Amino acid sequence: MTVERPVKRRRGREATTAAILDAAQELFAAHGYHAVAVRDIAERAEVTHALVHQYIGSKADVFRAVLARREGLIVSAAPDSPDLLETAGLMLQTALGDTGQAHIRLIVRSALNGLSYERSIGQFDATERLIELAELASTSAPSAERAEKDLGPRLVIGCFVSLLLGWTAAGSWIRPALGLQDMDDAELVGGVEHILLGLLSSNVAGVGRDDRLGA
Repeated sequence: MTVERPVKRRRGREATTAAILDAAQELFAAHGYHAVAVRDIAERAEVTHALVHQYIGSKADVFRAVLARREGLIVSAAPDSPDLLETAGLMLQTALGDTGQAHIRLIVRSALNGLSYERSIGQFDATERLIELAELASTSAPSAERAEKDLGPRLVIGCFVSLLLGWTAAGSWIRPALGLQDMDDAELVGGVEHILLGLLSSNVAGVGRDDRLGA
C-alpha cells in the first residue's frame, strides 16, 4: 500500500522570509549566535539551506535582518514627533511588550556571549531617534538650563537604554529579588515607564515635565 505524504503548502517569498527570521530569532535567543548554523535555521523554518542563502544571505545577514525587523517595530510605534517624552513613552510600551522584550533579550545575550558590535545592524534606529530628539531639545533650551543639565544628551539616552536593557533582560531575577513578583504586570510596566521618562525629564535640557509623571 502506498502511503501518501502530506503536501506542504507552498509559501510566497514574503511568508518564507518571515518564517526564516522567526526561526532564527528563536534559535539565536535560545542558543546564542555562535551555536546556531544556517542549516539549523533552515530546518526550523522548514526550508532548504540554499533558500536561506537565496532569500537573505549568510548567517551574519540573517542575524542583522532579525535585529532590523524587531528594531523597526519599536521605531514604528512612535510618531514622527519632536516630543522626546511622547516618543520615548511609546517606544517603551512596545519594548516592554512580548515582542520588544524578545528583541532586547537577544541583544543582551549576544553582547554577553562576546558577539562584537560590528556583527550587529550597526545603527539602532530607536536609539538614534531618541538621541536626535534629546539633542534638539537641548539645543533649543536656555543656556542656564543647559548649564544645569550638563551631562550631555547622548549620555542620558545611554543610561535610559541601559536601564531598559537591564530591566528587560534580568527582570525575572529583579522582581523576586526586590519582592515585586506579586506586582501586577501593567502596574510594573507603568512604574518602569514613569522612572525612565523621569530620567529624561530631569537630565535633558529643554524637556518639560510630562503630565504622566505627576508632581
